[in-house]
Amino acid sequence: MPDRSRIARIGGRAGRGVLGLTGIAVVVVTLGIATLVTLPTVEREPRSSEIAPSPSEQQRVCPGPLLTLAEDSTQAQAASSVGAASAVYGAVAGDSLAQIRPEVTEITAVDDSNSRQPPLLLTVPVQNGATVPPLVAGSQSQVAATDTLGGLAVATCAEAASDAWIVGGSTDIGRTSLLLLSNPSTVLATVDVTVSGESGLVDAPGATGILVQPGEQRIISLAGLAPNVKSPVLRVQSRGGQVVAALEQSSIRGIEPGGVEIIGTTATPATNQIIAGVRVMTAVTEETVTTGEGFNADTPSIRVFVPGAVAATVQIGVTSADGTTGGTSTQVEVEPGIATEIPLSPLAVGSYSVRLSSDEPIVAAARTATDSAGKKDFGWFSASAPLTGDFAVAVAEGPSPTLHLVNGAAADASLTLTPDGGTPVDLRVDAGASVTVPVASGVRYVVSGGEQLFALVDYSGDGALSSFALNPPGPLASGIRVYTH
Repeated sequence: MPDRSRIARIGGRAGRGVLGLTGIAVVVVTLGIATLVTLPTVEREPRSSEIAPSPSEQQRVCPGPLLTLAEDSTQAQAASSVGAASAVYGAVAGDSLAQIRPEVTEITAVDDSNSRQPPLLLTVPVQNGATVPPLVAGSQSQVAATDTLGGLAVATCAEAASDAWIVGGSTDIGRTSLLLLSNPSTVLATVDVTVSGESGLVDAPGATGILVQPGEQRIISLAGLAPNVKSPVLRVQSRGGQVVAALEQSSIRGIEPGGVEIIGTTATPATNQIIAGVRVMTAVTEETVTTGEGFNADTPSIRVFVPGAVAATVQIGVTSADGTTGGTSTQVEVEPGIATEIPLSPLAVGSYSVRLSSDEPIVAAARTATDSAGKKDFGWFSASAPLTGDFAVAVAEGPSPTLHLVNGAAADASLTLTPDGGTPVDLRVDAGASVTVPVASGVRYVVSGGEQLFALVDYSGDGALSSFALNPPGPLASGIRVYTH
């Protein structure tokens, strides 16, 4: 007969085991219920505030008078100024549109052996209590009429940058291109210039490590860096101080001047580029495009460049700038690293907006020419970046200035064009559409009401053709988020 105490001990152990299993089951059931029931949570974002930077002073550089290379073969790379440019500039407060007078100083053109009128530096200081930067605009114009230089050259007064692209120019026979590098800062700028052409990247000794002292302008013959290049595309990068880059191109047709232009920077590489206005002075047909050496040099054309390593499929749409007539569309394949000229035809006399859509980032600009009243000239029309919010336009002196506007936003735009001391003009630009507006020489305007506008001002007359694109100011310093304990 078993010992009762032993049975009791066994029963106690068994009871404790059952109780243990029961406890585990309760815990499991409880955890299961907890997974099915969403428990309330309490979240709290850390307290912080966004501190916006105060507006800083604004600077613009007008490139200065037209230049010509010395006729003395012993100083073939020496430049000399020809005549003087006429500048129009101004600024208004960004929050009140009150007039602000820029401070005007001179930049020393160290390579100009005859600097009768140096480049101008426009500075708009910070206004007391201002919370947004001022709207600053300036442009210059000059008409040349010498034995070697003739035509109209208009240029914008531009802001310095550390990375810029110039699409235009030529160092082919009969053509001269001068690179203008202006340093408005107080810091030495070290500049590297990369030149590509119709045959690809150009080995350009002396194009790196170019020193531009503070407050000075360097003038460099592009032929000294890249001779015999028909279709150059330049990338200008600087370290230390930022620079304003521009390219003066002139040509000789036989023994007569064939035109002159100062080419500003174009929009940085992107898959979509817009040239707000391209002026065609002579009708172009399919028969007049081709010559024995390719297409006629006076044919309206687009110069396109793919900076990357992959070929691009580019769709080029050309429409009437005033929206009165339909447009044309062309698709082309552009090899990477090679500047490609694409003729635009057929085109009637008039002004056009050009849109380029690509599956790879590109840079682009257009070129047209005129030959009338026994005078020849050409003009470059650069792509530009979109302008957001209000912006200012300063219209330099010249024949028939016209403001071209393209609405890149998804909504229609109701704009107001306000001249200095004049009556405001209301404009409507449908989404994706464009308009042209005649403006007055020597007058400053403020354009308000747009969200994403592309803008360009062109000039045209007998033997005169030129333009400049408008670009937004460089970005201010980013806001700083501060977290409090």
